[in-house]
Amino acid sequence: MSRIYIVDDEPMICLGLQQIVKEYDRFEEVHTYSDGRSALAAILAEPPDLVMTDIRMPRMDGIELCRHIREHRLDTQVIVLSGYGDFHYAQQCMSYGVKQYLLKPVTESELYPVLDQIVIKGSGRPFSLSRFEAWMERVEEALWLAQEDRLEAELDEGRREFFEPGGGGIAPPLRMAADGLELLAKKLNARGIYSFEIASGQVGADAAEAGAFHAFSAQIHHWLRQLSAYRGGGQVHVFEAALEFIDRHLCEDLTLETVAARLGLTPTYFSHYFKKMSGETFVQYRLRKRMDEAKRLLSIPHYKIIDIVSEVGYDSYPHFSRIFKKTAGCSPTEYRSMLGIK
Repeated sequence: MSRIYIVDDEPMICLGLQQIVKEYDRFEEVHTYSDGRSALAAILAEPPDLVMTDIRMPRMDGIELCRHIREHRLDTQVIVLSGYGDFHYAQQCMSYGVKQYLLKPVTESELYPVLDQIVIKGSGRPFSLSRFEAWMERVEEALWLAQEDRLEAELDEGRREFFEPGGGGIAPPLRMAADGLELLAKKLNARGIYSFEIASGQVGADAAEAGAFHAFSAQIHHWLRQLSAYRGGGQVHVFEAALEFIDRHLCEDLTLETVAARLGLTPTYFSHYFKKMSGETFVQYRLRKRMDEAKRLLSIPHYKIIDIVSEVGYDSYPHFSRIFKKTAGCSPTEYRSMLGIK
């Protein structure tokens, strides 16, 4: 699982539960809230995988919070905690789909087995929302770059991970397919170059659950063909585009993140891709190109060294001089002297 929200108006209890959950070490995000209303706002804005809530709280109690979660049909699971051993509360919570009810104070030995049941048995294996989102990022990237082999590998991995019985999906396959396509369309359209739409009825309510992934995959392959048509059948030449962009912006404060964003790639993927294609890291390539350009400009007599400093992306002569001497084995002035330029 990825995200858990802990809701309790007693700060010490909230802090203690937060520590216990962190030591459980299966949640990537652990957030705390002191009342039901603030928790509900966070839940609706970014639904967690699990909510652990007290019953009696100001502004909105745990029962009301459970009711809202149920009415919004969220996939969020709920553990209810209460200092009152009144079965009436448990009955109310269970009517809203809550399957776990614990009495406070809660210890690790009581909570961990419940978390195990929810995290492992409840979904076949641990589900991580961030893992699903990361997969969507990789699918979108492979699609945009028209890397068919990579795209097929990502789709195959996602089918096993999120759509097959016993996989990590916590939502019905049709809903996961529909939500995934909507997210991909937003990402593709956010690039502002082409327009992508989900075909009418592609993942409609009348489609069979068993065909959810097939419909999901078919829409993605349709977008791949659409991209190919837009581009005249070609792929984006990412490496060439990266080199061109770097070479044209050597005088700027150029970072890996800037170039990756320009190409529509994640920094991590671009870093690995650039190293694989060039045999150099981004920083090594940028440094080599800046020094090559500096040597070219130093060979032109009328160019002042102080002007060359900014032309190759440095903001001070001492910094530039140190870098140049480290790579060329001599200072900029000595380099010019070697060329017979005074």
